Amino acid sequence: MRAWLTAAAVAIVAFAVRIGGALHYAFWQDEVASARVIAKSSPIGVVHQVARTEATPPLWYWLGWVVHELGVPMTDVRVVSALAGALTAAGVVLYAERLVPLWAALLAGLATALGWQFVFHGRELRAYALHALLSVLLAFAAARRRPVLLGVVVAAGALTNYFFVLSVGAVLVWIWTSAHARSSRRRLSAAVAIGLVPFAAWIPELVFQYRHHRASFIGSFDGREVRDAFWLLFARALPQTSVLHTLAPILLLAAIVAGSLVLSLSDVGRLCALLALGPFCAAALIWLAGPRIFDIRNLIGAGPFAAIAVCALLALVPRPAGIAAGAALAGLLVFGFVLGNRTKPIAYDRIASSLVGAGWTQADPIVVRGDFFAFRSPLEWYLPGRPALTLGVPRGRCARVFVVGHGKVVRHDDRRPHGHLLVSTERHAACVRALPESKIRAGLAGSA
Repeated sequence: MRAWLTAAAVAIVAFAVRIGGALHYAFWQDEVASARVIAKSSPIGVVHQVARTEATPPLWYWLGWVVHELGVPMTDVRVVSALAGALTAAGVVLYAERLVPLWAALLAGLATALGWQFVFHGRELRAYALHALLSVLLAFAAARRRPVLLGVVVAAGALTNYFFVLSVGAVLVWIWTSAHARSSRRRLSAAVAIGLVPFAAWIPELVFQYRHHRASFIGSFDGREVRDAFWLLFARALPQTSVLHTLAPILLLAAIVAGSLVLSLSDVGRLCALLALGPFCAAALIWLAGPRIFDIRNLIGAGPFAAIAVCALLALVPRPAGIAAGAALAGLLVFGFVLGNRTKPIAYDRIASSLVGAGWTQADPIVVRGDFFAFRSPLEWYLPGRPALTLGVPRGRCARVFVVGHGKVVRHDDRRPHGHLLVSTERHAACVRALPESKIRAGLAGSA
């Protein structure tokens, strides 16, 4: 009963820190892409849009589509992510309680309740919070040897995020090396195989997505990014001091590895260790081999188990020193959460309202002082008529332009301020030329 009460308390905390942003923050670039998928008129339309514009499988978008079709406003569909985040934190407590003392399980739950990537994705219109939840459910299903549940979770997870398949691989390693799972080995393996059938049917679309460079923003292999990945799952940024900037993520990674070794002393604990390090190492090795797939947010499924590994290491420290260290770590988590959330996201919806209030029309260029792509999709979504916007090239001096920078809108008459021009593809003024989509990146590079 104490474990369930603790899990419920952690879930309440997790939901509370997500729901405000989920209901009130403006959509950012990737969320606009999700909204356009969910706004399709049919599940088939959802599939076509996912294949055309996304780098993930379609299940989460189907779920969002159903919720939206039931009458939930598009912004409020993000409550699904907030609920997934709350259930993930609760699930971590209940799963960890089988491996570590309850106070350590509470700490692991708080890490997933307050960690930066978990909170950020728990209030957005994307699939990552669901990915984390399904990863925890995968561990439950495997550890408790429930073939039906395992098959369902594998099917759902593999159609939610491609990195989930790496977690499935870790589970298969455990199934075939675990004495605990020996009597159920064939049934569990069959459940995994059946669960992967829908994913296998989706593979042609996966190949199409990859060939169209949906992960082109990821650079070549960088060992520092691998080193820092777990730190940046739980904190918004690396420490500023030069020593801690390098040392802190190394110490955390070492603690996760050491804690995983501690967990591996038990058969059931080894499953947790494999789920913490397996997807992380596999993704890093694939990136090293060439394919540019390594992205911190895709490792969110390994995060809960990494948190449990650190807590397992802390649990070795004799009381009361261990509990004191745990309390200090909990304080750091709270501090990191507060620090990471001091700066609110850009209010693209308010910027759009300010543009309209200042007299903007589709004929008027918008000068963006900031990331062109970060502003384009949200302004397309929030401006009246949802105009298609592209990069504009000046032809002469415009009668008026509107400047967007640092969250403010300024109207300039008879000027051409410095910045990237956003113009309507159809109704722009004669003083600018609209570039086709294929030439935007070259145009941005030329104006840099």
